[in-house]
Amino acid sequence: MPTPCPGPCNNAWRKAEAALAATGTEHHIQPAWGQPTQCYLCVDRTIEQLKKLPALLAAVREEALEGTAAKLTGTIGRITMPTWPGQASRLLIDRIVGEMAELQADILTQRGIWADSRRPALGTAPNETAHISGIAAVLLAHWDWAMQNHPASGEPHDRDNANPGGQASSWFRAALHFTKADEQRDVQRLAPCPRCHGPYLVESRELRLVDGEPYIECRDPDCRRIMTRAEYDRYVKELNASISAAA
Repeated sequence: MPTPCPGPCNNAWRKAEAALAATGTEHHIQPAWGQPTQCYLCVDRTIEQLKKLPALLAAVREEALEGTAAKLTGTIGRITMPTWPGQASRLLIDRIVGEMAELQADILTQRGIWADSRRPALGTAPNETAHISGIAAVLLAHWDWAMQNHPASGEPHDRDNANPGGQASSWFRAALHFTKADEQRDVQRLAPCPRCHGPYLVESRELRLVDGEPYIECRDPDCRRIMTRAEYDRYVKELNASISAAA
């Protein structure tokens, strides 16, 4: 029997299932199935993130080399005040590249390419650009296997999980936020929730995108209504029609 993908593609389904179990609220969200463990969407997404990671880390490294002050988003909640300019970027690079090297060693050991006694490379190297690109290339070469067969491939993509896909997404987001290359979305004013009528509808940043559009969810803990963008648009159209008819 197929199992639901543990990736963020199923965040909406898992949240809806939790609401069903807690409150009996029915939903019509279908899960994305693993192929056989993780879905093709999550595999493709993390491949693209790994491909972009060397360039992002190079941008992070420029800050450390130039000695500029750390951006606030670069602290990732762990550094309050750098003791020297560029410290935050250097620590971020060392952490990400060290974890990449550990995952590379884990995968190659699991596949019988490396001996169990072989240790991962250090997080830093004299030619850091080639070092990072080399690790990323090895991970990409084995990524299809890792996403379906790694012992942790069935773990949810939560913080600090060992799922290869979850790790890649965590590295990518940290580097993206540090360089401030992530999209800054405008705040949108939404209509009242059709279920609880409260002003709690938001575009979710946690749930799986549908045709490039985010889910709309109600943040009222007693409601938790979830809609696709198409469902929300139909609701707003009907709401406007009823307002016009009443007027």
